[in-house]
Amino acid sequence: MRPPHLRNGRRAASVRKTVDELIDNEQTVPRVRGRRFRKVCGWTLAVLLVACGVAVRVSPMNVGVRLLLAGTFVFFVFTCLAFIFLSAKKPSLTVFPAIFFLLLFILWDVVGSKPPNAAALRQVYYYRLQAYIGVPYAPGGETNLGVDSSGLARAALWQAMTWEGLKEFNPRLLGTGLWRFWWRDLSAKDISDGKYGYTRSIGSASKLAGYDTTYLEVGDMAVSADGRVMIYYGREQWIEASPTDGKVVVNKAPERSRRSSFNIPVKLVRWRILED
Repeated sequence: MRPPHLRNGRRAASVRKTVDELIDNEQTVPRVRGRRFRKVCGWTLAVLLVACGVAVRVSPMNVGVRLLLAGTFVFFVFTCLAFIFLSAKKPSLTVFPAIFFLLLFILWDVVGSKPPNAAALRQVYYYRLQAYIGVPYAPGGETNLGVDSSGLARAALWQAMTWEGLKEFNPRLLGTGLWRFWWRDLSAKDISDGKYGYTRSIGSASKLAGYDTTYLEVGDMAVSADGRVMIYYGREQWIEASPTDGKVVVNKAPERSRRSSFNIPVKLVRWRILED
C-alpha cells in the first residue's frame, strides 16, 4: 500500500491536469469559433463578390442588382470591423479601432462643408461620357456592356461624382447624395421632369438641328418626347446611346442634319450638381 503523501500528490497532480485541460479548452474554443467565423465571413464575401461581378455583366442595373451590390458593401464593412475586433489580443485594444472610426467620422463631417467644384466635376463627367463611346445600346443598361440614353447620363454622372469625391475627399459627392442618386432609377421622362430635384429646365427647342449651343454647358441634356436623352458634348456635338445606331455615338447637329433625333422637339435640362 502506497504512503498517504504519495496518494495525495497524485490526486493533486490529477486535479492540476484537469484544471489545465479545462483552461486550455476555455481558451481553445473561442479561438476555434473565431477561426470558423472568419472563414464563413471570408467565403460569404467571396461568393457575394462573384455574384456581383456576374450580375453586373449579365443583367441591367435593376433593383435586384442594386440590392445585391448594396448588401455586399454592407457585409464587407461588417466583415472588416469583425476582423479588427477579433484580431485584438486584449479586449481593451478594441478601443483603438473605435477611436479611429470616430476620428474619421469627425474629419468626414468637417470637410463635408466643402462645396463640390462644379467645373472640375463637369470635366470628369465629360471623360466618363467619353469612356462609353462605342458601347452597345441596351434598354435599361447602365454599364460598359450595354447602356441606354438615360442610363448613359446617369451612370456617367455617378461615376464622375465618385472619382471627383475620392480625389477631393468630399463627402458631398461620396455621401448619402451619391448613394441615393445611384439607387434611384431615372427614366428620360424623370430627367426631363426634374424628379427628385436632380435637374432643372433651361429651355426648349423645336429641334436640335441648327440649334445655337452658345449658352450650353458640357453635360446639358436634350430630352425628346419619344424618350431619348442627348447630352451636349461640347463643340456643337451631342452624345447619346442611340437605338438607331445600336451603340453610343457622338454627332454634330447642323441645320441640314437628317438624323431623326435632331429633328424633333426637345426639352433642355441641366444637372443641378453641375451648376456653379
